[in-house]
Amino acid sequence: MPLLATLIVNLFGGIVAFIAKYITQRVAITLAIAAAVTALFVGLYAATRAIIATAVSAAAGIGPMFGAGVSMVISPHSAAMLSAYVVFWSLCELYKWKVSILSLWSKTI
Repeated sequence: MPLLATLIVNLFGGIVAFIAKYITQRVAITLAIAAAVTALFVGLYAATRAIIATAVSAAAGIGPMFGAGVSMVISPHSAAMLSAYVVFWSLCELYKWKVSILSLWSKTI
């Protein structure tokens, strides 16, 4: 009987350890992907803001009316909108990529 109890405890302990390792691994991968997407979004936002600020200041240097016209065309929110657009489509492509990998993985089972 003690041998059977040891077998059952080891079996359930192994299953619990496997599930804990699997879940921990998935959480770590998810956090790494979220951190990478956040870092890329912040970098993209900063780069877009720098490009737009440079374009507006260069246009203002050409002529005051031309600079005013460019300022009317380029909204102050355009950097955030462009960055959000690119991040949204990047996430859509990442989702499609993960779905295709999961479908390929499920075909191997």
